Amino acid sequence: MRQFVLIIILILPQWILSKEPVALISKLRGVVNNKMFSDDEYQSKTNLNTPIITESQIRTNDNSFTKVVYLDDGTSISMYPQTELIIRGTINNRFILKQIYLVNGILRVNVTQQKIGIFKLVTPYSELTCKECGFWIISDELNGDKFIKESGDSEVWNTSMNITAELVSDSTLISQLKVNFNKYKTPIADVKYIEFLMFEADEIPQQYKIEDHQTQESDTTLNIVVIKLKNAA
Repeated sequence: MRQFVLIIILILPQWILSKEPVALISKLRGVVNNKMFSDDEYQSKTNLNTPIITESQIRTNDNSFTKVVYLDDGTSISMYPQTELIIRGTINNRFILKQIYLVNGILRVNVTQQKIGIFKLVTPYSELTCKECGFWIISDELNGDKFIKESGDSEVWNTSMNITAELVSDSTLISQLKVNFNKYKTPIADVKYIEFLMFEADEIPQQYKIEDHQTQESDTTLNIVVIKLKNAA
């Protein structure tokens, strides 16, 4: 009888741990679906602040967007239209060992300094790892993975070729099945496309500065609106 009780005590914490959320939906536009590891099909709709349990699968539809944020340090994954991924996380002393499996689509990832282990993004073609970094990835079956660096140091491993490369600023790295890396200067057209995606998702806030100039000589109030624009280059 004592042995039976001991087994229950050992197993129960692991069961509870598997049910503990590792992330949540912090931003939502349009229709986004999610599927927990225990579900057979996607739920019809995801709501804002939905808790995400490890091995949950998330999918954005046409013209939809969502941002997933890990609960321990704010590491964020922005999912653009027609993207599908699996969120993974192992909780260790209140910190989360993070891994994403990208099925296909477009992500912008912002990884804060990791307290334990490394962040890992896995695709059918590549694995990216870093301790602190920011990057874009556009992944599809036809073209493989397109990585664009924003910040930090990150390394990409092409699993089919067993070769690695670091992401470089102002450059695009292509990783494909059984093909050597292709690296080139990021075209302005790609930069503009990324800015368009961010603008459509309201990820580039419009900044307005309004100044009221009042003089003693006149009761007239002058409102000046300054719109700051970011050059695509």
